Amino acid sequence: MERKDFIEQVGLSGAAILIFGCMQSCSKSDGPSTNTNTGGGTGSGGNNTSTVDFSIDISKSPFDALKTNGGFYVDPTTKIIIVKTTSGEIIAVSSVCTHQQASIVFEANNNRFYCAAHGSVFATTGAVTTGPATTALKKYQTTLTGTILRIFS
Repeated sequence: MERKDFIEQVGLSGAAILIFGCMQSCSKSDGPSTNTNTGGGTGSGGNNTSTVDFSIDISKSPFDALKTNGGFYVDPTTKIIIVKTTSGEIIAVSSVCTHQQASIVFEANNNRFYCAAHGSVFATTGAVTTGPATTALKKYQTTLTGTILRIFS
């Protein structure tokens, strides 16, 4: 085998391996993905119809805001706002306003979610209390075991 033929064969083999790897990463998964990350706050899903299931440790920064009534944390990966209400209930809803997809915040003094972009107000249940939004925020289930908080749909 000549040097030119050898290099050509090696190049083709390498290309085939790369293409196979790319095709594998683009294939559908066997089921909904989950992440039980207890330190990073990232998980699968988001605001769409995807399954959401992740855990955080509220004793660690930046989640330690959830140890205090009125504290909240917005997970940038899943776009979920996690709140400890003034009464101590931990809830999680989409952090994206249903009106024009601006970010919402939790106003502890009013115990509500607020979108500063256009003034929409949402109750802690996610229901719209003041428009222009007309659709409720998606609400997620939460369970707290010790300092581990699980958020799931």
